[in-house]
Amino acid sequence: MIHHFRPGIRPFFTQFVSLFLYVSICFVLISCGEKEDPLPEDFVQVKGIQLIPSDSVFLFNSGEKMLRVTPQFIGAFGDEVYLDQIPSLQLLIDGKKSGNPARISTDRVGEYEVIGRIGKVSSRPLKIKVVDVDPNTYVSRIEVDMADSTHSPYAIAGKSQVDFEVRVLNYQGRPFPIQYQPDFKFYLNGVPQENLHRVLVTESGDLPFWAEVEDIKSEVKILRSRAIPDLSEIYYLPVVFHVVHRGEAGGTAENPGQASLRQLLDETNEALMGKPSAFRKSHNQLDPKFQFYPATTGPDGTPLEEEGINRIDAEKGVFPYRDEKTYAFLFEQMWNPREYVNIFVMNISGAGGYAFYPPGYDSSNPLTSFYGFVIDKRLSTKTMLHEIGHFLGLRHTFVNDTDLCEDGDRLPDTEFYNQDRKIFDEQMIQNCEGEFFYASNFMDYRPSARNSFTLDQVNKIRGTIQQANFLPVESSPVARIKPRPWKKGKFDPTVKPIK
Repeated sequence: MIHHFRPGIRPFFTQFVSLFLYVSICFVLISCGEKEDPLPEDFVQVKGIQLIPSDSVFLFNSGEKMLRVTPQFIGAFGDEVYLDQIPSLQLLIDGKKSGNPARISTDRVGEYEVIGRIGKVSSRPLKIKVVDVDPNTYVSRIEVDMADSTHSPYAIAGKSQVDFEVRVLNYQGRPFPIQYQPDFKFYLNGVPQENLHRVLVTESGDLPFWAEVEDIKSEVKILRSRAIPDLSEIYYLPVVFHVVHRGEAGGTAENPGQASLRQLLDETNEALMGKPSAFRKSHNQLDPKFQFYPATTGPDGTPLEEEGINRIDAEKGVFPYRDEKTYAFLFEQMWNPREYVNIFVMNISGAGGYAFYPPGYDSSNPLTSFYGFVIDKRLSTKTMLHEIGHFLGLRHTFVNDTDLCEDGDRLPDTEFYNQDRKIFDEQMIQNCEGEFFYASNFMDYRPSARNSFTLDQVNKIRGTIQQANFLPVESSPVARIKPRPWKKGKFDPTVKPIK
């Protein structure tokens, strides 16, 4: 059967089919071109993106510059998310998709807005600038801060020698090369300083400090300088070393002799009274001005065979830290804490030493836990001073067993950090602000010079001594212990020490 088409119908039909095929092919090509790679499974954690540029400021000239950025992934609570595989990042420059690699036109002075996008997640806008300046002389800003000897903005009038740091930044926000470093002036409390190293603080109060390069001025920061408290009264505390052994001869590593214990006591006293250290101390350091001395008589009033020493022959060789039986043993063996500072020297597992905080009640009440501290038989002076700090009420400067980075001891003038995720750089620690500092506090862990108590810590220590709850405080190293009544209550195993 032969079909006949009216004139004009066949060309129209042919054109329609061709147009339909052309549109279909274009749609497929566009769809394929815009199809994104599948996202890794762990990308569901990502709720935001922050772009970190290698350069955010470019110099004006004809042509283009490559824009290099690294995405930082942010979770639902503002925490950084780490992915096993980094998906491809699409950059939009002033709302237009960029090529790969992305490029910035530098033939005009101005500002570009860059946004990164992965799937449905977009970054915060990133500003990229093109400037027409002399790269060798242009100062974008000046930053001033405490130097890495400490970033704690506290000082002691008439005593502290403080280090400062000035950073003069170029057009890219980076320090100038040495040969182009501009001259600057540094001021403390309005007085120009000749250098930044060990600047003597002579006044108390909130002292402003800043730096200037010609007409450009840094942010003004504050150094809080305080007067030295009255430390004229020296306190004396009698001690007894309870040396726990298993029958070994005296004067051995397992049963330390009187000379070794006396040396430990002497070195401790020297540190508490301000003996110079081989390493630099904190500029905010004070000596607490108290002394320990060996008790000469026992609880019954009779002279001790060895001054300041009570030897305990025990069946047990090692006493675990965080063990209720260990704490019960200490409670059972301790002498009247109102007449003696009880220091146990014993083999410990799980710690080099530990201490119990001061009881939170008056000494007229029964004492229901051990009050004193424990050190191992290495007889470390650093450990001794650390545990003395706890014994007299100090906490660690840091926090641990937490994801937070916060003030460990609640004392404003100590540096704080997270011990579990601390970062080191040549024996320096990174604080919660991301700054590296030279650690020197007795209440630090390693790495630290551990040779300093701060003013706030000294006030805390002396306040505990002055309160004298379950403490034998004397005005001089008297030969005979003054009898002081105390009540020994039922042992409370819930009271725990700190190492």
